[in-house]
Amino acid sequence: MRYHLFSRAVRILNQNHNKCGTFLLARSAGSKAATNSSSSVNAQQWAEDSHAPEEASAAEQQGLPAREPLAKNLFVGLTDKELLGYPEVIAREEMASLQNALLPVKNYFAEEQQKQPHSLENLQQLGLYGLNVPTDYDGKGYSWSASLIASEPESSHTSLALGLQSHRIVVDMLRELGTPEQQQKYMSALASGKLIASDAIFEYTPPEDDLFGTQAVYDLDKKTWLLSGEKAFVVVAPAGARQLFLVLAQTNKTNVPGNMGRELTLFLVDDQQPGVRLGETHATFGCREAVMRRIHFDQVQLSTQQILGQAYEGNRHSEQLVRFSRLRSSLLGIGLSKRLLNQLTKFSVETTQGGVQIKDLELTRVNLSQAMCSIYAMESMLYLTAGMMDEFRGQDVTLETAITKYYTLQQLYAISSQNLSLLGPASLHSGQPAELVLRDTAQLCTQGESLTTLSMFIALTGLQHAGKCMNEGVGKLRNPLFNPGQIFSKFLSTASVENPKTNMQLAEHVHPTLEAPAQCIEHSVARLHMAVELLFTRHGNAIVERQNELQRLANISTIIYAMWASIARASRSYCIGLPLADHEMLTATAICSQGRDDVLRLAMEIHNGNYMNNDNNLLRLSKQVAKSKGYFAVHPLTFNF
Repeated sequence: MRYHLFSRAVRILNQNHNKCGTFLLARSAGSKAATNSSSSVNAQQWAEDSHAPEEASAAEQQGLPAREPLAKNLFVGLTDKELLGYPEVIAREEMASLQNALLPVKNYFAEEQQKQPHSLENLQQLGLYGLNVPTDYDGKGYSWSASLIASEPESSHTSLALGLQSHRIVVDMLRELGTPEQQQKYMSALASGKLIASDAIFEYTPPEDDLFGTQAVYDLDKKTWLLSGEKAFVVVAPAGARQLFLVLAQTNKTNVPGNMGRELTLFLVDDQQPGVRLGETHATFGCREAVMRRIHFDQVQLSTQQILGQAYEGNRHSEQLVRFSRLRSSLLGIGLSKRLLNQLTKFSVETTQGGVQIKDLELTRVNLSQAMCSIYAMESMLYLTAGMMDEFRGQDVTLETAITKYYTLQQLYAISSQNLSLLGPASLHSGQPAELVLRDTAQLCTQGESLTTLSMFIALTGLQHAGKCMNEGVGKLRNPLFNPGQIFSKFLSTASVENPKTNMQLAEHVHPTLEAPAQCIEHSVARLHMAVELLFTRHGNAIVERQNELQRLANISTIIYAMWASIARASRSYCIGLPLADHEMLTATAICSQGRDDVLRLAMEIHNGNYMNNDNNLLRLSKQVAKSKGYFAVHPLTFNF
């Protein structure tokens, strides 16, 4: 799956595009502030009444017209200043009611119940399976932002949250693509937890010549599909519960020969159907409480009513699937990061070495602050992306969701690694919280999409968008003899990577105290645009083969989006007077200052080229490493005589 998305992006980028114009839609003003309420409710109120405040009207569900994509436009040097107003898609009264309704859930997970498995009955009574199920089918009917807030209490229990998020991803897909008949058949059971859903996408060894080993063949006589193959790393439901699998399988169009007719299709498969068999249990590195197994499909007969979306449209639908998955899995990383920071802070406060508390050591203070800044940026990116999905109808957040997950997993791994160095030998004991958190971190960073795959997807998606808008200008730069005017204008320009010229005026849309961080974002966006233009001019379509340069572009765009989300959130917090808002301003300033330096370093590496940034030396060395099949240097004390 991951390599299929990568290769598809490469093919799209290699196509010729016409230059396209850009436009921005005006955003409505007058959003509402959110507050917290300290009153409590009981579990029955949560189960029966908590969906009412979040039920949106028909006009709100339609949303505002979609805006130009924020993250994609960063690659062409464009910004949507209106999106510096952090989205407030949940009204003040609704937020208070939601917080009240979440009290039983928070109390449940606050207790030391992680020592024993969470019972399915308790989770069903709390209504955790129906957060994003429409109220017409006895669900809560929460929007994206509200369902993420309601999912926060469970995110501290990574293994449990992994299964719940997999269930909600399938519900998201069913809500978006399901027919009324499919929703009527499945939604009520999914909301109550009597039917638990999981996505079955990944395979151990995908075939070299096909998209997937799992294939479905259409029988023209019986008007049915026959599904065969197996899927791996599928989160299965607790014992005794029925399960619904969302299976992505390869299908071939009839009367279309060869690879031209090869497409993908999504199927809804009940585990009670003949031919569906649970295989071996995976002994995973982390998230050990989440049971993952192989699922075998032996000539499973499926009707056309079990197709989700349109037949042969799995490529397009899978983009929605990974978008939903990235957004919800980011919440798991944020929950784990917060748990790590809380553990590290507690250890630093309570531990004294050499008569000095660890929290007073400068290195410890810097590490804790860096972790705080990273988590603040993660959370800001998550709810900015979710807010855009709630506020704007059909908003393109493909790149935003990928960036959010990429940044979250990157920083989560850095925090968990730093955890070991701070704890020292105490982290070496098997079964200690430090070991379990490190295992869960490694699991999240490798399950589904790796960090490398995400970075390639981010860069290629951004370049695909930039290629449409910059096609004409890049063409002139690559043909200087026929376009001397374009070359002379470049020579006369005073802007450079070290000293970019900008006129975005982002500071006008945030609190005046954040003028310097806003200027950091402007310079970083300009540097990204110059880097993209330079790489297109230098490599053309061959840029897809320069993966090290692509990774630099992905890191630059990720840093800029983190800066953008952080400054927007901090400005809102300070303007409405939230607690510790002055420290949020300091946090956003620290994020933007560090981000500016990182973007400058990466942009300079791109500007200097292979022979100055050490890429050429590394590529030459790699040939000898491959030739020697590993380490090739002789012992340092060897004599040559």
